[in-house]
Amino acid sequence: MPEIPLTHKVRIAELSPSGTTVRVVPTAEERAALARHVGVLDLLDLQLEATLVPRRDGALVTGRLKATVRVTSVVSLEPFDDQVDETFEVEFAPPEEVAAFEAAEEEDADGEALRDPPDALVDGAVDLGALATEFLSLGLDPYPRRPGEVFETHQEGPADESPFAALAKLKGKS
Repeated sequence: MPEIPLTHKVRIAELSPSGTTVRVVPTAEERAALARHVGVLDLLDLQLEATLVPRRDGALVTGRLKATVRVTSVVSLEPFDDQVDETFEVEFAPPEEVAAFEAAEEEDADGEALRDPPDALVDGAVDLGALATEFLSLGLDPYPRRPGEVFETHQEGPADESPFAALAKLKGKS
């Protein structure tokens, strides 16, 4: 997997007990690398604001990512600017706690996990750049269309005869 082009690490040990709010605004070079990484034509703007609240040996990170991306419409094949606006809440824990959680994963009666496992801290830090990359990717429309664009398909009417109808006529002649 290619390396994530944006990093912004916040050490858990340096957090205020009541929580710390951090804002991440990448440089033009970081936005260009991130645009290539997530597969868009351009990343015109990206802002991530996150609040990190310490919990035991980890942290709860809540926040919002807003971005303006230039993408290609799947209908007209023309580029246009689209918005991404994602809110998130992610729990972080030490790697050994994450491994223990996954080993003892609780399930409900339908076999579904009761809650998402925490993400692992790396060297005692949360990488907000990795979170920005993840939620930017998740917020992208896989089939972007300009507002108001509609993909029109050809509708067969009574005048349009299917190839099978033609075969049925031939079968009737024999």
